[in-house]
Amino acid sequence: MKNLSQKLAALLMVAWVLLPLQTFAFQELPLDPDVKIGKLDNGFTYYLRSNPKPENRIEFRLAVKAGSIVEDEDQLGLAHFTEHMLFNGTKNFEKNELVDFLQKMGLEFGGDLNAYTSFDETVYMLPIPSDKPENVENAMLVLSDWAHQATFENEEIDKERGVVMEEWRLRLGASERMRQKIWPITLAGSRYAERLPIGEADILENFEYDAAKRFYRDWYRPDLMALIAVGDFDLAEMEEMVKENFGKIPARTNPRERIYYSPADFEGTRVAVAADDEATSNSVSINFIQPGKNEVENDLQSFRDQLMNSIFSQMMNQRLRELVQSENPPFQFSFSGYGSALGKGKNDYTISINVKDVMFMEGIVAAVRENERVRRYGFTAGELERAKASFTNSLERFVKEADKRESWALVNSYLGHFLQGGPLLSAEQTKALGEKVIPSISLQEVNALLKKWWREDNRTIEVRAKADVADAIPSADEMIAVLDKVKNDETIEPYAEESIATALMIQMPKPGKIASESTDPVTGITYLALSNGVNVYIKPTDFKNDEVRMTGFSFGGTSLYSNDEYWSAANAAQVVTQMGLGEFSLIDLSKFMTGKTASVQPYISTYEEGISGFSSVKDLETLFQQVYLRFTDVRVDESAFNSWLGRTKNQYANFSASPDVQYSIQRQQIMYDNHPRAQFPSPENLEKIDMNEAIRIYKERFANAGDFNFVFVGNVEIDSFKEYLKNYLAALPSTGVKETYKDVGLTITKGQIEENIYIGVDDKSQVNITFSGDYQYSMENNGLLNAAANILSNKMIETLREEMGGVYGAGASAAMSEYPKENFTFNISFPCKPENVDKLVAAAMAELENLKKGNFSQEDLDKVVNARKQNFEEQIKQNSYWQSMMATYIKSGSDMELIMKGNERAEAITKEAIVEALNKFVSDQNMIKTVKMPQSTKADLQQEIKKN
Repeated sequence: MKNLSQKLAALLMVAWVLLPLQTFAFQELPLDPDVKIGKLDNGFTYYLRSNPKPENRIEFRLAVKAGSIVEDEDQLGLAHFTEHMLFNGTKNFEKNELVDFLQKMGLEFGGDLNAYTSFDETVYMLPIPSDKPENVENAMLVLSDWAHQATFENEEIDKERGVVMEEWRLRLGASERMRQKIWPITLAGSRYAERLPIGEADILENFEYDAAKRFYRDWYRPDLMALIAVGDFDLAEMEEMVKENFGKIPARTNPRERIYYSPADFEGTRVAVAADDEATSNSVSINFIQPGKNEVENDLQSFRDQLMNSIFSQMMNQRLRELVQSENPPFQFSFSGYGSALGKGKNDYTISINVKDVMFMEGIVAAVRENERVRRYGFTAGELERAKASFTNSLERFVKEADKRESWALVNSYLGHFLQGGPLLSAEQTKALGEKVIPSISLQEVNALLKKWWREDNRTIEVRAKADVADAIPSADEMIAVLDKVKNDETIEPYAEESIATALMIQMPKPGKIASESTDPVTGITYLALSNGVNVYIKPTDFKNDEVRMTGFSFGGTSLYSNDEYWSAANAAQVVTQMGLGEFSLIDLSKFMTGKTASVQPYISTYEEGISGFSSVKDLETLFQQVYLRFTDVRVDESAFNSWLGRTKNQYANFSASPDVQYSIQRQQIMYDNHPRAQFPSPENLEKIDMNEAIRIYKERFANAGDFNFVFVGNVEIDSFKEYLKNYLAALPSTGVKETYKDVGLTITKGQIEENIYIGVDDKSQVNITFSGDYQYSMENNGLLNAAANILSNKMIETLREEMGGVYGAGASAAMSEYPKENFTFNISFPCKPENVDKLVAAAMAELENLKKGNFSQEDLDKVVNARKQNFEEQIKQNSYWQSMMATYIKSGSDMELIMKGNERAEAITKEAIVEALNKFVSDQNMIKTVKMPQSTKADLQQEIKKN
């Protein structure tokens, strides 16, 4: 039956694409035949899609078409609070039993198990292992409970207030303060200005219990809800389970009307300006809000319009990127595009400018002039041809990977269809329509878009700035004048497109040879030694149909250079990349690569240099040519260097205004005792980068390919692949010298250090505790410390969050390094209210001590082991995982067959071994505790000291 329906859908699609576009322009498009969409008698909607990638896994989403926008005046923040409460008790899962139960399945709270609330919807995410039937049955029970049987016990509501307030506290900062100044102006009269999902602190701390329960009663109802399930299941069985679990939810009689709000149109231009001492950028956003409502329909015209808008945006932003690459760019960056705005059916055209230094007016004028150039003269035929090629290439790759798409990627498209509507097409349907639509889009049509979007009313201008440059912000009248007068600017000329080279390489290098070859029958990894000393490891996979991933590396890095050369060495790869490749500038390279899928990026880190990239199967030769040129042909472009350096200095100067960044800088200095290689890239440090020195160092690091190991993973056909290896990798220069790294003394300070760092105006703190020291690097020890960190994270969530209500999130992590010396760090971190720091630190340390004493259960360990096994079973079928693990094992000299033993390593972890490892390595003899505190508390402390 399924095959028949798919054939009928395919025949219908053929009919669509063979007839003229005008014939079906406003008729409904067929839906993706692979998804079953249904609606129960009570109004509950469901989307079901059987998909075997990954195996034994199902992605569930429970969507509610209600968010903060429908809150009553006494409920501000309670849509989000309701989301929290669904994890705190339902009819079948009391209090925190729900999270505990799901963790036993191997789910990780906050990672796998999560939810979000926005203005217009609330969505719950539940990915589960489906290898056991009871997992699916229990998941359906959880989802059904969420939909209509949450308990909202008063005691649990009060406990959750503290957790939600800590999440509210995380939002404090410059961005929120500026939003509070801007939205009342630009969104005046709109509910969106008054109903941010996080809510109001006073209401969150004091609302009556029934206010939250009333929100749940009013809006969690079948006609506003949908279940989306995508994964490894039998579709008919899943549909029966949906009917059984959700069909019994009673339909509401006389339900509250679900009103979809949109900001009202207005005359003129609303201008809002906000400046803050802690702002980390200067930006201007100009929004041309389109009048009325423009709902996205499921018809060919909507599909075509969306595609044409995307083509426009790609061409527009390519022009703006060219301005950024000029020697003295008028802004840090700028982008423009047409898309949805706040409010159902509302759209706007936006010009966004990230201002350089104090160049507000210069940035606005440059971005607006470039838009006017397009509005007046349009794009060129060459630009449109490249954009069409890019979208055609994307559609082709989309179809090639259709049978490899993972459930998490598919589930979001169905979720979006339920919430926003519009077309819902399969990859094949999308490609078929795209092949029909793309050639029909004319230059005249695209060039007419900005004339339609550009308006003289219903506009907003929002300016966010650092307080110390507020005097440079133009007045509202000056900014409006730029928009209104640009049409009369006679100095604007048509875009002049320069011709570019037609090939990456004109002359082919002299090929090398393959000296030896062997294949491991267990891993399927083929090893080839090339004639110039390059070592190549290839792992052919069928995880993706059209993907090959690559990485190459050699020991050395910045460690081989003096401290005086450090900043040039650390940025050498970025400098060279910004100057382009071969005959191409960075902009011309982007144009040349349009319609191709291949990317290569060099890097130089502390102890190694390397190169990484990916490509489609058809563009493999382009990938290899880029690799060859990155080793052999450094393009020198002083103008591009100056442009990059200026933008980078401005960027980091802006970042340094952030209290969080300042805290990280000071913490880094404490941890590494002001080591010269552990400094923040301040403008003063970036000024130490010398272009010629950076080029010299880059050339030195990539002069000897014979010292490199290369890893390739993906859809590789070995025999044809060998030709690329001989023609490009084996042709790379080699000196025959084998290098290694040097120990530059970049080690964490030993001893006990506790220090408060006073920074920022907001009433929030950040706690970081780091244990460090010498280590015995092994896969076994690594697994033990990681497991300990995972268990500790769960325990801190139980205690610091659920019992004490003192944090929104808390976590522990472990990191190990094999070189230059074997060492480790074990980290505890959480944000909180300043007055709660001491008791929360004590609670966290008590949980760590409990672990070191063995005071945790086998069940605690089983949760972590199950999660690790599930993660491994997914990762082992991903190209990126093999790419990363093969490189790691090659560097350490480990047997790559061990990559496949992830489950065995997880199952071998015992309580006793964790306790032994913690007591052996994690000691407060080497502990650094830093706490970020508000600046005001330092003054309070000094005042208290004076009193005493």
